[in-house]
Amino acid sequence: MSMLIQLIRDSAAAFDSWAYPPEVYYSVLARVRNACTPIELGEALCQALAWKDGKVRLDPDGPYTAAPSNIRFRTETTKPNTLCDEHREILSSREFFDWASNVREMRHFDISRIHDLDQRFGLWASAVIPAFVLHCLRPEVYPMVDRWVLTAYNLLSGNPEHPLDIQYRTSIGAYQRYQEWWLNVLSEAGLGSFSSQLNQLKEIDAGLWALGKRAAAIAKELVAVGESERPDVAVEDARSEPGTESERFKLRAIALRRSGKTQRQAMKDAAADLGITLKPSYLNYPGSHFERWRKQGLE
Repeated sequence: MSMLIQLIRDSAAAFDSWAYPPEVYYSVLARVRNACTPIELGEALCQALAWKDGKVRLDPDGPYTAAPSNIRFRTETTKPNTLCDEHREILSSREFFDWASNVREMRHFDISRIHDLDQRFGLWASAVIPAFVLHCLRPEVYPMVDRWVLTAYNLLSGNPEHPLDIQYRTSIGAYQRYQEWWLNVLSEAGLGSFSSQLNQLKEIDAGLWALGKRAAAIAKELVAVGESERPDVAVEDARSEPGTESERFKLRAIALRRSGKTQRQAMKDAAADLGITLKPSYLNYPGSHFERWRKQGLE
């Protein structure tokens, strides 16, 4: 086993299984694969998108069951740009089902399928969510992608364009280059996209995700250290009164959300704990703030 593959597999243990429960991932992908009607496919894809959005929580009293483990779970409200009522209607339509049934049988990578989701169905114009939907339909052909795995790709492949740029937005071209590299990594790991089990493919993805997230965090820390040494940069005094832009508040809210509270309640309780008065947007649109903090590398 090469050092690269050993590093990826060792890193897989750091994948955030709390935010992205693997039991639910395997269950919903099986339901997508076996869906026989437009409604069945649409419901499975909606739960998969909630998982992708980090909005699935294991819950013994949850309304859904992940097979074959029989672990129960619930879904929280997704970001509207990930999944809205219009998306749900299209994903449950006969036209989409017929198109998806063809994708489920594909044996080769075809980047034009991403364009179909935007140009034919009017769903998403980006690359990350369409790539994930295609992954759900045909995981052997379409790997998942996000900024963390792209960060790992940029770093490990020696990509000079965006080696550790955590603000780098995923383009369709970047996804195509990543898919080619992904196949090389599988080959180095002694895996084949069609000859390997889904959990073997997921281990590689999880390791790259964890590596990219950690690399981006280290880069952020190094930038912060460099800025703190500049005389013209004001550093927050730890004894000063915390506000909504303080790291204390953000980390407290994130910790409360991870304990099982809703985003809104986590915001409210964190503010109460630290004596902060919240602007209405923090309670009316808590998801947008958690997403902003995620982009900052805090979550």
